Amino acid sequence: MLMLPSMQAVVQTAEQPLPSVLQLSFSEPSFNTHLRFSEGRITGVRSALLPSWSSSLLRLGVNTQAVVEAQLRSRKVDDVLASLIETGHLEAHSLAQLVRLRTLGSLLPLVWRSGLMEVSSTPSHTVLPLTSADTLQSVSAAEYHASALSPSEQALTLNDHFTASPLASTESLGSEEARTVYLAALHGLSLGETAQRHGLRWDALTKAVTHLTAAGALRPVQAGKRAREVAGRLKVGEVAPEFCLPDFGGGEVRLSDLRGKKIWLIFNRQSTCALCNPHHLQIIALSERMRQQGVQIVSVWGSTVADLALGIGKLRPPYPVLADPLDETYDRYGLDHSLRGFLDLRNLPTALSGLKMMGTSALKDDGELTRMPAEFLIGADGTIEAAHYNSYGADWLSVERVLEWAGKS
Repeated sequence: MLMLPSMQAVVQTAEQPLPSVLQLSFSEPSFNTHLRFSEGRITGVRSALLPSWSSSLLRLGVNTQAVVEAQLRSRKVDDVLASLIETGHLEAHSLAQLVRLRTLGSLLPLVWRSGLMEVSSTPSHTVLPLTSADTLQSVSAAEYHASALSPSEQALTLNDHFTASPLASTESLGSEEARTVYLAALHGLSLGETAQRHGLRWDALTKAVTHLTAAGALRPVQAGKRAREVAGRLKVGEVAPEFCLPDFGGGEVRLSDLRGKKIWLIFNRQSTCALCNPHHLQIIALSERMRQQGVQIVSVWGSTVADLALGIGKLRPPYPVLADPLDETYDRYGLDHSLRGFLDLRNLPTALSGLKMMGTSALKDDGELTRMPAEFLIGADGTIEAAHYNSYGADWLSVERVLEWAGKS
């Protein structure tokens, strides 16, 4: 095997007189790419960057049922595409453009990389212009778009992860691509998973990362823990700080999207907390009454989305259950820790009830063991109407206080 610049390897393989397969292998294995060639054209690509063909077709707007039926008739991509064109569900020029974009998307992040080149022959196959791409044109396009990337953007890899700040404003996100990258990071996706799942081309994705990092909306996971900055306690009359957090039930919740509704916002400890889960049994019992009075309940937990399933998720609350394992919203809302509040004997009745509910999993702390919870009653205009910081772990707002607030017009 030879070590060559990637685009040189692609062009050399395309010049082979017989149909060939090129396997490019890199020190970063996630970039490994498999390409088929015939008659100077790229006739097939396998890359971790590319979404499935069905995903690409659906994103293009092709009818879902038509795609499924075509796939049931044949598992070969060329046959599926030919069937969709024949039935009028896919236009030839749209397919040709899609093939060019998929080929460009697979080559672009390889332009500045050298890899081990392994070429083998392959049985002769029919070259269909609509499902193949001109090699030289594809390489030229990849080199052109790659030239616009900065060294730091070129250094990014498919396995890189970024932490999304839940405090980032909608305005700071910018473009639709940047918003997609931000939400993907919020859900823990790597850059490669983001590219594949959302069909983002590598140059658009990496430029979005640059923008979001500069705006403070993203930071590299390898940067380590952020320096904690706990804000002062919020007061009645202040606007509730914005946040966006992943929801256990899927998707995410941005506080400003709930504007126009009253909000009962509860900050809890970890998902298996013996003090928080009994409180949420009461909240669940009240949830339908709250809904009828126009109140949206939102709960935040200092656990990952996956860990939410171990505790609060088992109760199946009919309201958002949000994950903030890095405690950024906790700090912004002025929540802190208290050993005295944790050891307070007034916690005991609730703790015993919670231990019966959660079992030994209640002892899992996620760094939240001495965390003091808090609750906020927020008006429809986003203004805080009550800010309750627990003086001890089980010092929750009384049901009577919440009902009184909810009943006010």
